[in-house]
Amino acid sequence: MKQKLLVRGTLPAGQTAVAAGDVWRGMLVLAEDGVLVGIVAAVVVTDPAQAISHILLGQVPPTAVYRLVPIDLLDRLDGERLWLRVSHRQIAALPIHEPDC
Repeated sequence: MKQKLLVRGTLPAGQTAVAAGDVWRGMLVLAEDGVLVGIVAAVVVTDPAQAISHILLGQVPPTAVYRLVPIDLLDRLDGERLWLRVSHRQIAALPIHEPDC
């Protein structure tokens, strides 16, 4: 299924363990151990209802590698920060985003 990248999206209640809320480009992303692992580069939707399936994780400092974080790895929204359920060491194991050509 074709992926669509958006600047902002809403996590609806009940879709994840995270309470409903907005996720947007530029939000800080922290691992469960408190380490800053990057920023939200985009939200990824794959269906006509525009439901978020993944977060596209950009690294700090910026690189050409973007990781796909499935929404089931999201832990909580805390103001302008998004917390994950993985440690900073586990980020490298997440799949790399391959843009549709």
